[in-house]
Amino acid sequence: MKLNSYQEKLILFLFYVLTTLIAFGVYQDYGIHIEEKFHRLNGLYWLHYISNLFGFSEIENISEIKMNEISDFSLSSVSRYNKYSVLLDLPSALMEIVFNIKDVKTIYYLKHLFSFLIFLTSSLFFFKILQLRFKKFFFSFLGLFLYITTPRILGDSFFYKDILFLSFFTFTFYFLIKSIYKFNYKNLLFFGVFCSLSLNLRFFAIIIPIFFVVAILIRNFNTAQFINNLKKIFFYILCFFISLYIFWPYLWSNPVNNFIDLFLSAKNNLVDVKIFYNSKFISNRILPDTYILNWIFITTPFLQTIFFSSGYLYCLFRFIRRFINVRDDVIQNDLWKSNSEKIDCVFLIYFTLFYFIFILLSAPLYNGWRLVYFFNFFLIYFVIGFLFNLNNIFRKKNKIIFFFIFFILISYNINSIIKIHPFQSLYFNSLLSEKIKNSYEGDYHGIATKHFFEKLLNDNNNKIIKVAVASHTPIQRGLEAISEESRNRFIIVGQEYNQADYIFKNNISEVNSYLIKKYQIPKDFHKIYELKIDKIVIYEMFKKIKN
Repeated sequence: MKLNSYQEKLILFLFYVLTTLIAFGVYQDYGIHIEEKFHRLNGLYWLHYISNLFGFSEIENISEIKMNEISDFSLSSVSRYNKYSVLLDLPSALMEIVFNIKDVKTIYYLKHLFSFLIFLTSSLFFFKILQLRFKKFFFSFLGLFLYITTPRILGDSFFYKDILFLSFFTFTFYFLIKSIYKFNYKNLLFFGVFCSLSLNLRFFAIIIPIFFVVAILIRNFNTAQFINNLKKIFFYILCFFISLYIFWPYLWSNPVNNFIDLFLSAKNNLVDVKIFYNSKFISNRILPDTYILNWIFITTPFLQTIFFSSGYLYCLFRFIRRFINVRDDVIQNDLWKSNSEKIDCVFLIYFTLFYFIFILLSAPLYNGWRLVYFFNFFLIYFVIGFLFNLNNIFRKKNKIIFFFIFFILISYNINSIIKIHPFQSLYFNSLLSEKIKNSYEGDYHGIATKHFFEKLLNDNNNKIIKVAVASHTPIQRGLEAISEESRNRFIIVGQEYNQADYIFKNNISEVNSYLIKKYQIPKDFHKIYELKIDKIVIYEMFKKIKN
């Protein structure tokens, strides 16, 4: 059935209305992750800096008071780690002050909602990219749906940071494609701005403008348009650096030195810890080359990984074949035969380039592949590319097979999301055994601490509850996900187990807990509860045995 333009727009409109309504209904179901306090402090820190610079004395004073009220013995110094993006942190801090939001819980959950809405907006740009390439509504809509509902991506979309970069990466890539289609000043302006915003979030986004500029210069070097294109490239670079400077207060005091220092210090600022990987504790500085791919395959729905692999290999082999067959005496002497194939090449080159740069630089990743969640943008593209090409082969028959594939992909994701809500960010492939699922890092962000504290409140009548933690997770930060009155009932005693009534334990450890017994449960505690979802042990609760 072929839909007209009005029907397509209506489907999109209804989908986004429904998705937004669901988001408003569930965004407070998620816990508060352990880095949110730092990012709130980061926003207030830069708001204070800007207010001081421009003479907004009232905001300056309020932000300073709020900064002094934020305390946590394990919290990193924001004046030392001040290179983080302010893209969402700064507006959130301003909103907190302008609207006089008192409860920190409300502040965090509003930020969760904004994070998801930005992600949802980026999905529309991903849809537009698919429409430019495939020009088939059903394929583009399927890509849009998978982009949003891939379980780990959806779960993290409320926690900003990693998915915030995915969102802005998608905006950036859309204007990259638009600039390739129409190499004009308007597209280059938007492309330059969004490139700078992406770099603001992740320093390795610098690969996007570098490769783009080099490719344009090489491709047009011997053409009559070279000088004109050189002017446009200069305009793009100018837009990039001006917007980078405007949107990143870190650069204001000393743009050149601070920009250089960003890259020099980037690797050193990443944590150096032991991570739980395939039942072993290994340093995140010496990860196996298969680390990223392995995490993608075990935490992405099985059919999506199969279709992605097929789609990527198809494009790779076609690119290699075209490259080998390039001849000077052939009229169509190019790596692609159409704009659609050109987009495929752009996706292929950028994905391959990013992946091998991470491998060659031995990037010290941790907690799965969350630092490269933007790879999901490429994964879904190649999934749709494979299904599109398969459909072209069987376009005159077996249409029912494709509707069945679409139904399986959509229904599986919906079922997974509902089944493990609100722990989608801890999703593992359903084909994996329970043993394998529990042989990798789990709840690094500590989002299950909300569930832990709420369960203690429901099951315990004590006015004061003393809690220890047998984990690297700073669970005191999770208290901000519950009401202020309830928070006051808890005293967090760290690893002082002898003072505790209860112990929280998950499998997050910065040391080899097989050798170092830092997080070993004392003998006078016994397990009274275990939260297990889809065979994954999220956390365990231990209670002191009364004499």
